[in-house]
Amino acid sequence: MKKLIIFTLISVYILLSCSPSLYIPASSDPVLQQKLLEGRKLYVRICSSCHNLHLPRQYNAESWRKNLNLMQERAKITDEEKEIIFLYLNSQP
Repeated sequence: MKKLIIFTLISVYILLSCSPSLYIPASSDPVLQQKLLEGRKLYVRICSSCHNLHLPRQYNAESWRKNLNLMQERAKITDEEKEIIFLYLNSQP
């Protein structure tokens, strides 16, 4: 039981220490803000299930588009989810 608690605490620490690297979007438009937050949520949940996440600024829009198109089938995401993730990845100033 102790090992399970220690493992859980370490896992939570690792997850929390990684997430601040990804910016949290802010927009004065509430509809856009909701889409950006959903894109971040999808990116973290879906993409991190197979590999480490890349920071949005690591790639330009063209590269993100290409990467998302290549990963869509493997990640089992819809066209709509892909566009929402793309919006998030390209919204950081």
